[in-house]
Amino acid sequence: MIACYHFVENGDIQFAHFMLGRKPQSMIVANKKKLILFFALAYGIAWICWLPLILSSTGVGLLPITIPMKFIVIGSFAPTISALLTQWLTERNLRIFRLDGSWKEILPGLLIGPILIAATFIVLSSLLVTKGSFRLWDWAILASYPLEIFRAAMMSAGPLGEESGWRGYALPRLQKKLGPILASLVIGFLWFAWHLPLFLIPTWSSSPVIVYALILIGLSFLMTVGFNLSGHSVITAIIMHSTFNASSSILGGFLKSAEVRESPSPEFMIAVAFIIAAFILVLITRGRLAFRNGPKAT
Repeated sequence: MIACYHFVENGDIQFAHFMLGRKPQSMIVANKKKLILFFALAYGIAWICWLPLILSSTGVGLLPITIPMKFIVIGSFAPTISALLTQWLTERNLRIFRLDGSWKEILPGLLIGPILIAATFIVLSSLLVTKGSFRLWDWAILASYPLEIFRAAMMSAGPLGEESGWRGYALPRLQKKLGPILASLVIGFLWFAWHLPLFLIPTWSSSPVIVYALILIGLSFLMTVGFNLSGHSVITAIIMHSTFNASSSILGGFLKSAEVRESPSPEFMIAVAFIIAAFILVLITRGRLAFRNGPKAT
């Protein structure tokens, strides 16, 4: 959890503006430019951090050095750092997401959100990729899900480093401007595009670029529903992201005895599952994706 404080600069003029509830003209940035600044920083910081890794022998091999894959962790915190920088530069505070939600408000999304991802990644994907009998699915392995989610949250920088930015900062603001469907599409696409340089590292992902894009765009709709159901809780977004990261290893064990289709590829069918789930959620919620007019996004 990020501690958030409001800072006041010294000086009579700054103090007077603070007391009157106004901001100096130099501190005012149009709302439409805040998101541009956030995404520009998120991309720039991450890509600069990842550049040595990509250029090393781990990536394209232009540098005669070997940098371990764990170097990715540094860039993974770019969305959160960018959100903090944007909020400070435009509002002179570090309040990038809500901190006042009650557990009663958070709990629906905290429960439903991870279930949506597990149902899509494990059950719906298995329905699409299984060639033989569904009776060979290993349901017992689902008992290890909570431990795998916890491990993903603690060991993977993605959920902790990204979600305060993508969902905590950007999503509420985009939903107010574009509505939940377009906001989910924009976040999903920009989330995918942010990862593009990592495809230059051969061992980073086994999914083709287009398939990865479809997965993240579909996943973005599920994340939006869970986030909205929890009253814009970043904790929910982190746990949902961790559930997604943990699901690939769970799926492998779930289908270890099943007959899996070789074509189309399992990765493609997982993407189809997430797109189907996104369409279902849009239909069920009548396009609202559990969005309610929440607290003002500053």
